[in-house]
This record gives sequence, C-alpha cells and structure tokens, in this order.
Amino acid sequence: MKIRNIKRLILDRDYRGVALDSHGLHYLSDEEFLKRKYRLTMGHDLDLEDPKTFNEKLQWLKLYDRKPEYTTMVDKFSAKSWVEERIGKEYLIPTLGVWDHFDDIDFDKLPNQFVLKCTHDSGGLVIVKDKATLDISKAKKKIESCLKRNFYWMGREWPYKNVAPRIIAEQYMTDESGIELKDYKIFNFSGEPKLIEVDYDRFVAHKRNLYTTDWQYIEAAIQYHADPTRRIERPKQLEKMMELARTLSAGIPHVRTDFYCIDDRIYFGELTFYHESGFGKFTPESFDEEMGKWISLPTGGGYILISDFAVFVLREENPKSDEELMDYKFMCFGGKVKCIFTVTERFSEDGMKVTFFDPDWNPLLFERHYPQSTVPIPKPLLFEKMIELAERLSEGIPFVRVDFYESDGQIYFGEMTFYPGSGFEEFTPEEWDETLGDWIELPVSRGGIQ
Repeated sequence: MKIRNIKRLILDRDYRGVALDSHGLHYLSDEEFLKRKYRLTMGHDLDLEDPKTFNEKLQWLKLYDRKPEYTTMVDKFSAKSWVEERIGKEYLIPTLGVWDHFDDIDFDKLPNQFVLKCTHDSGGLVIVKDKATLDISKAKKKIESCLKRNFYWMGREWPYKNVAPRIIAEQYMTDESGIELKDYKIFNFSGEPKLIEVDYDRFVAHKRNLYTTDWQYIEAAIQYHADPTRRIERPKQLEKMMELARTLSAGIPHVRTDFYCIDDRIYFGELTFYHESGFGKFTPESFDEEMGKWISLPTGGGYILISDFAVFVLREENPKSDEELMDYKFMCFGGKVKCIFTVTERFSEDGMKVTFFDPDWNPLLFERHYPQSTVPIPKPLLFEKMIELAERLSEGIPFVRVDFYESDGQIYFGEMTFYPGSGFEEFTPEEWDETLGDWIELPVSRGGIQ
C-alpha cells in the first residue's frame, strides 16, 4: 500500500558561499534548512529520496525517526535514569547536583574538583580542577549563555528540541594520562557495534583514531585528523563495552554510545544520534558511503510530536505507485469528532469520491464538491482509536480536520487541516453548509484566540 507523493515547493537557488545563520532561519522547515545547510557544508545536494552516505542517512533520520524517548536519551541528566534502568548505576559518573539557574548553585557544597555541564546542548562545559581558582563570573557567563540556547536550531537535531535547560555537576575524572578522559565512542547500527572512535588531545590538537570492533586501526578520518603513529592500547574492558553498547542501542537504526575507562572500570558518557550533526568531513570520502551501508533506514516512516503526543508518520516508499491508502478524515469541532469522510478512487477515470459518515459510521446524505462513492466503504478496524487520537490532537481548537490511514493493524497520521477546500467548496444540499457551521463555536472576541 502506497501514498501518492505530495510535491513540495522547494526554493531552487545556489546557496554556496552564503553564510547560513541558523538563528535567523527559524521560519524554514527542518527539511528545507537541512537541504540548504548540507549544500553549503558538503558542497553538493542532500538526497533524501535515496540517501546512501552516512551523512545523508543521518539527515533522513533527523526528519523521519522521531521516537519520544530520544529526547530523554540526549538529556544529560535524564539519560542517567534511562541508562541505569538498562545497564545499572555502577556505570554512571556520580552526579553532584542539578539546578535550573546558575545562581542556585551552592559552590561551598561542591568538592574541590568537578565538572559543570548544561543538560540540553553540546558545549556548555566548565571543568573545575581547583575550586579556589574558579572564575565564577566567567563560568556564569558561559553557562547562562548556553542555557538560553536551544541546540535543536543549530542542526535541527530533533531530540534536543524539548530538552529542559538545566545545569548538572559531575565528579571530575581523568584516565591514566592524568589530564583528560579518552572518549571511546562506539558506533552502533540496529544494536550492533561496527566502529570505535577514540578522541584524545582535546585541549591541545584534537585528534581521532578509528578502530574496528576487534581493535584494528582504520585508515580513515571523520572531521578531525587521525594519527596512525599514536599507539592507543586496546581497552581491557572492550568486550564489556561492546556488550553495554548493544544493550543501549537495541532497536535504534543508529546511535553512538560513549564510554570512558578508568583503572579498568567503565563509565557511561553520553548517547549521540547524529555524529557531527551529519555534516562531518570524511577522509577518504568513500568511507562516508561505506558507513552509510551500515544504516538500515526504518521502512514506512517515523515518529513526530504534535503538542506532547507522539504519532507515527507513514513515509512513501515508491512515489510513482498508483496504489493508495484509504484516507480517513476526522472533522473535529472544539475537540469532538462530529463527522468523518473518506477519499477514494483518487486516480480512477471517473474521478475522486468523497463520502461522509457520522461518528457511528452511518452515511451522511450530503456531498461537498465531489460525488459520494457508490461502493460501500467498511468502517476501519481501529475506528474508535482513531476518534480518540483525533480528539486528543484537536483539543481546544474551534475546528480542525485530522487525517489518518490504517494499514496492517496500524494507525498512521496523515496531516492536520484547518480550512478544508480553503472554505470555498460547495455543499449539496446547501443546508449542510449551515449544519456544519452550527458545530463551530467561534471565539467570543473578534480579536482572535488567545
């Protein structure tokens, strides 16, 4: 079962050489923003219809794989509970405190060494090696600046959009270098580790080496230089890291699980869905496509959020197909379904048919612009659930139409429409126009809905 492709108006301009200000482009849809940024950053167009490279598939996942739990997983505080439930508390770096505002922090209660992080972004980090020398005003300026930022807008990484901005303090830790913690970043694909990236010399000249899961050096680099002469010992707990990575990444097309290793003890770092936000430079470029083969994109679609409610969106797999899914369009008035109509025979020689029903699936004897179907239309198996979902999504709105599809025992969200036919399609007989009009309770004030 397929859905006819809906063409979108995409601006066809050459944006190379033009600075892309993410803060000034909030009006762009996620898809249009990513297409523009990808062209600017990567030097060629983003292919979302048939993505092949690792970077392209990450952009696709940003748009179409939107499970609500991803927001919890990228929140640096909430993720700890999520991880603890799956692999245990013993792998977590101790939390010293969490606050909504910088001025809430009681530094007297913190140890001499600690790390401050913002829970909702990347980069909001203050490392304190000696509390006596901490410049609190400088730290406050940095943290408060980050608290005002929504990291989602930088690369439209959807999981960050609704993360509450907070500050977390963690225990300061180093590895055998005594200076930093080497990051062991395990790239997982549908729950299976395929590659390990080790980040080191972050504060000198940031480098990354890539390794296979059996610790063979890979002659490739992503964004930062690699150093084949730098010998990085295989972690003694590598197999255990792999085991933990499999547990944390199960059921996810791609996620990176980061770990640290101190005195042979493993600590969880973070979960990352979009390495370099899907704009990383690969050397050689062919490795981008090689890693892309490891990502199996979900078939059929992904999740989106409407208000605080998650619905699954069906993605067309073959836009050229003339097969169709039955459209069930729920007309909601003040959060209550009053009537439903179906759209059938879109591509038949006789033309499209529109058939109206009441909430008990009894046919309503009127037409609007299109004739009714002469073929009986069965009630969908999940009809009552569709009504429940439509009323949740339309709550508090004078009128909105909520569209669903049903396929293989699954409900799929279509779209929400506020002005069917733009309010210009005729009714037959005409009195039904007034009947439906009676169902709309307009706001008392002409000033609009507040």
